[in-house]
This record gives sequence, structure tokens and C-alpha cells, in this order.
Amino acid sequence: MADDQLAHDLAGTGPILVVVHGITENRRFWDPVDLRQHFRVLSVDLRGHGDSPRTRPYGIDESVEDVHRLIESLGEDQSPFIVGHSLGGVIATAYAARYPTRGVVNVDQSLRVGPLPAEIAAAVRGEGFADCVRTVFAQLHGELDPALVADIERRRTLDQEVFSGYWTPLLDWDADALAAWSRRTTSLPPDVPYLSLHGTDPGGDYADWLAGRIPAAVVEQAPTRTHYPHLAQPEWFVSRVRRFFS
Repeated sequence: MADDQLAHDLAGTGPILVVVHGITENRRFWDPVDLRQHFRVLSVDLRGHGDSPRTRPYGIDESVEDVHRLIESLGEDQSPFIVGHSLGGVIATAYAARYPTRGVVNVDQSLRVGPLPAEIAAAVRGEGFADCVRTVFAQLHGELDPALVADIERRRTLDQEVFSGYWTPLLDWDADALAAWSRRTTSLPPDVPYLSLHGTDPGGDYADWLAGRIPAAVVEQAPTRTHYPHLAQPEWFVSRVRRFFS
């Protein structure tokens, strides 16, 4: 592996599908979701996560380029499907806006964002970082089995520098800059299938808002109310992804 290449695994048969984890997580979080039975799955550790290099800056645009370079290095002759959870959903969307992509599944990540309240931004950048982040994630567990919650929290890595880097748009940008970034991120070609799959409530008007940005987008509610619907019901999730990409 090149010094700056993302740590990754490639396994399974079929068309290539990239899976991207959420912030504070790593590629092992996708292990219970056996997409390998239908796809050749490329699972990656984003920079600053898991076994990947700690290469500054940490950010969404940098991660898109990291993933694309990795795919090119593997000599792929087909455009990928891409599935991302949480932060990974943003990266998956931004990837499809920039590079040829056969389809996107965004798992429980709203793309409608605004600047964070000053007190939260201060906590993320200050001594209260770990407590603040744990509080945020605790609100997202929902109906997830307590044993899975405990496992996720045990394996999560809280790194303030990495976290703050990926959250820079929310921490430092004003509403106009975020709106412009959102328009760029959601400028997908009209023929790219896009599933926005939510375990938490993105808001009653979110489907209309997203359709204004990505006209082909399908917005669905997962059976289990949690930020982790892919882990709550892995077999259901695999079936849904397979049908959507068929």
C-alpha cells in the first residue's frame, strides 16, 4: 500500500461497490452487512480513521479524492456503486457529483445543513469535546439494540483534530458558504440513481427539498428508527441495496 493510500479491503464478486463509514468509525463497522454476496465490495478507512494515514487536512473533498485515487489504483474499468453512512453519505454524494458513479445509497445523512450553534462549536473545539460528541451520538441510537449500542461506542475513536477537520464546514462557514457547498455536493448527473435511506427523521419536507437538488432521489424510512439502520437489520439492508441497484 502506498504511504498515502487509504487502508482498504476488497472482497466479493460482481460489480464494484464502495462502502464508506461514518465519522469516528472505520471500515470494520461494515462487516456485519454482507454486501459481498452480490457485489465486489471495496471498504475503506477514511484518512485519520482506522488504519489509514493521519494526513492533514481532514475533510470531505480530500476524502472524495482519496477514494477516487484508490479506485483508479485498482485498475477498475467500471464506475462504482457507492454506499455511505452518516459522514460517509455526504462523501458518497460528493463523489457522485464529481466522478462517474452507477448509483448512491446515503444512509441516514441529511444534506440540508446550517452552521452549528456557537456553544456546540466551542465544545467541539474545546475541552468538552468528548462529552459533547458522546451526547450527540447518544441521541441517535434510537431503537438500536443496547448490545449493538455498546459495541459501537466501544469501537468508536474520538480524535478531536480529525473530528474538527471533517466538521470544518459546520464549525467555520457561514450560511451562504454552506448553501453554496451543498449545491455543489448535490449536483449529480440526472441519470444517477440516488436512495436517501433514513432511520431518523430528516424532517417532513426533506423529500421535497432533496428533490429540488437531486430530482431522481428516492427518500425512504428504514424499518428501525435509528441512525444505524444498516446494522439494526443487515439482511434487510442488503436486500434493499441490491434491489435499488438492480
